[in-house]
Amino acid sequence: MAKRGRGYFFGYGKYRANPIHGKDLADFCVDVVNSTDKEFEVGGPDIMTHNEMYALACEVAGVEVKTMNIPNWVKSTALFFTRKFTSSRMYGPLEFFMTVMSMDMIGKQVGKHHLKDFFIQKNYQ
Repeated sequence: MAKRGRGYFFGYGKYRANPIHGKDLADFCVDVVNSTDKEFEVGGPDIMTHNEMYALACEVAGVEVKTMNIPNWVKSTALFFTRKFTSSRMYGPLEFFMTVMSMDMIGKQVGKHHLKDFFIQKNYQ
């Protein structure tokens, strides 16, 4: 979104997450492979709002932060019509994406790989 010049957010970008690097997730999995727990909530070291993640991407890309906030009723309406008029193959992934983007997704903070370093490494400049 930063490269295209505009970020789109449900709930005004205030939902938070801590994205995790694949290496950090792999290390965590190795550490808990013998655990008797069946479920883990895990994330990366940095907890940020969607707005903060987008602003960080814009900073690395060297572009101005421009956002468009989408009210949650638009999401609900779009999902309603998508469910009614398309197959689960179409609405399933869309519903998953829209749901994830409209809630906090925070796990135990683990790892050492930071989002800013990832953006720089991927050459989002």
